[in-house]
Amino acid sequence: MNTIYIIILLLSVLNTQAEDFMLHTLDIISELKKIATMEETLNALRDDVKELKSKNEALTMQLKTFEEKTEVSERAKIAFSASLSDLKNGFQFIGPYTQATTLVYKNAITNIGHAYNNNTGIFTAPVKGVYFFNFVVFNPHDISAGVRLLKNGNFVVAATDNPPKQDTEDTTCNSVSLILEQGDQIYLQLMEKCRVYTDKGRRNTFNGHLLFAM
Repeated sequence: MNTIYIIILLLSVLNTQAEDFMLHTLDIISELKKIATMEETLNALRDDVKELKSKNEALTMQLKTFEEKTEVSERAKIAFSASLSDLKNGFQFIGPYTQATTLVYKNAITNIGHAYNNNTGIFTAPVKGVYFFNFVVFNPHDISAGVRLLKNGNFVVAATDNPPKQDTEDTTCNSVSLILEQGDQIYLQLMEKCRVYTDKGRRNTFNGHLLFAM
């Protein structure tokens, strides 16, 4: 009887221990599942943070580019207007020459930004952007007038006028908008065998200004 009782008691103890073991095992599995869920959540948060960081870097770059363009646009105030001479009395003929010759518009009426050089007649773009240029050619005598605008030595547009007849005086002009890189050069050239005239009327002019920076 005692032996049976002892066996029953042992079985009872073993059963209790088994239940306790199973409960602990279930608790561990539950905790492991929680940890796995937390890891998934953490990985998702890391991906979100990575994506937000990438977007923030892109927005920062865009903002920096915008600020740089705005700064360039505000800083680049470029405009000039010049006549061939600043004569107070008399007159002057320029040409004709056997070869095309750069015209130097010596009298800089306006030269904001100092991009135009009145010693060479050359305009040098200080920033990349869209520029507008205009030139007027006056011809009062019996030789054809012809002026061309060049960009870095390459022909862009021209203005020509045949010798005056009954009216004895003629004026011609042309204009153009150009995309210029920083350092590009614009100047006017008197065509071969042509002539221009200047006096106190300042009727031969070269003008340009920056429309907007890029």
